[in-house]
Amino acid sequence: MTSRLRRPFAASTDDNEGEDDDNVIPLDEQEQEALIEELKKANDRENAFFIFVFTFICGLAGTVIAIRIWFGNGSGVDILAVSSLAMTGFTVRIPVGQETQELLSPLEVWVPILNPILIVIITIGAYFTDRHLDHDYLLYLPLFVWIAITVGRRAMASVNLGELEKLKYKYKGA
Repeated sequence: MTSRLRRPFAASTDDNEGEDDDNVIPLDEQEQEALIEELKKANDRENAFFIFVFTFICGLAGTVIAIRIWFGNGSGVDILAVSSLAMTGFTVRIPVGQETQELLSPLEVWVPILNPILIVIITIGAYFTDRHLDHDYLLYLPLFVWIAITVGRRAMASVNLGELEKLKYKYKGA
């Protein structure tokens, strides 16, 4: 009969599939908590940065169209475009994730639903304005900004650090 030394389970990663399991160092509960907390803080910092960048993009695009309205070169579609960019900027600030869905106000629920409808109206209006013939594509800016921010928000929502709590294993340090 041979005896084996039992070690706690550690999930393998792609980097060490071919290597020995001797290089894997198990973490005790406190180290796991500290690592999860550090990852949450890093994720919050990155989300805050991207929210700032997305809000800045919305503000910059809205300012460009508002300047055109201010100097008398705008139309009603330009006013709708500024409104849509303001709604997109508001949407960026809405928290992402499943756990925050029940905490949303009615404004936070309806703005992301109504903004794409407004963008469709703006896009159709931009196509049929007289400036379309002069290749004025500034009115398509709300559509492109909305698409970029929607993709960015989905990427931010795909990071689910709550799943790390379920992956913790019980290992007490010596």
